[in-house]
Amino acid sequence: MFKKPKTQFQFYSENEVIDSTKTLSILSALLFIVFVFVDIWAIPSAFNEVVSTRLLVLVALVFTYFSTYHPSFYKYKDYVLSFIFLTTSLGIEYMVYKALPHEHAYSVYFVGLVLIIMTLYSWTYIKFSASLVVTFIVMGGYFYIENYTRAPEFSLTIFELITNLFFVTSAVVIGIVARLMRDKFIRENYLLQEALTHALEKKTEEAKDNEYLANHDPLTGLPNRRYMTELLEASMKEAEEKDKVLVIMFLDLNGFKQVNDIYGHAAGDKVLKVVAKRLELAIRRGDHIARLGGDEYLIGLMMDKDHLGEAENMTEKFAAIIAQPMNIEGIRVRVGSSIGLSAYPIHGNQISVLLDIADKRMYAAKKGRPPISVGSSYQQKDNKVAVFPGKKV
Repeated sequence: MFKKPKTQFQFYSENEVIDSTKTLSILSALLFIVFVFVDIWAIPSAFNEVVSTRLLVLVALVFTYFSTYHPSFYKYKDYVLSFIFLTTSLGIEYMVYKALPHEHAYSVYFVGLVLIIMTLYSWTYIKFSASLVVTFIVMGGYFYIENYTRAPEFSLTIFELITNLFFVTSAVVIGIVARLMRDKFIRENYLLQEALTHALEKKTEEAKDNEYLANHDPLTGLPNRRYMTELLEASMKEAEEKDKVLVIMFLDLNGFKQVNDIYGHAAGDKVLKVVAKRLELAIRRGDHIARLGGDEYLIGLMMDKDHLGEAENMTEKFAAIIAQPMNIEGIRVRVGSSIGLSAYPIHGNQISVLLDIADKRMYAAKKGRPPISVGSSYQQKDNKVAVFPGKKV
């Protein structure tokens, strides 16, 4: 079963209607022009009148073609297409009317009406009700001409009447079946496109989600070690191009283990997320921060060579931000931090070397630190920093 077409499907059908109407107008015009040469053979007695009739029909076809460019065409398509089919059919009927009994157009041009009726159903997109009205008018006009404008000896016999009616009915049935098959194909094609688009969008979203999960820490949403390594490598290239220094900070929380031991891992996870959010808001635009795992964070800062002292100021800023009290499940908690620094190109030109130096300096800052009690007041000694050689905060 097909679902009711959506707005996109209706718009797609509108394009189909416009394109098919243009094609139909062009082909009909070409056929009417070509058949002028047939008229010389089929209806020589009224050739001039037939040519005039064809010119009038051509004008109607040209009007139909250019009407497709009007914004309201789709709204009034049933009227426009009914008009052009009636004009074309009545033009052919007029030729049949003018033909003498011994001329070929007298009987052969009926085939043109059958083709028009078949095209009316199979090619266009007008309503069935409008198609039936056009069919009855066209065939009513034809049978009127054959039975009431001819001399009795030239009128259609019962057999000819039934035969012609059979051809017309067959044309209608074939046209309707062709139209139903066409509409089914269009709907199936649309639904298939929708399904493929949905599947592609879903796959793209899944790929983005997988890429995000592969590059970010699931708890804090910060970049993980692998992604941070890529970011730092890009920052190293930028520092080299701009003649700057890339400062790497290795940060570890002090007192975090006590939070886990006393209040549980759920409280510890909340502490990690609060710290991550504070640091993320504290870094400058263009700097990077990541969670390496456990209670370890990594920060990358781009510095001018003449302002390396700002790195120490930033370190103290981060330590102070982390040390601010947190409300974890109604409990006032504070943690400290130890930070070790390294810099590119001062301490090396490889990420692994710079991380190792910063890591060792972070542990050097931790060494000898007395344990912190969860919930105790923040003291400066709970935050230890090892910075560039010869400096200790």
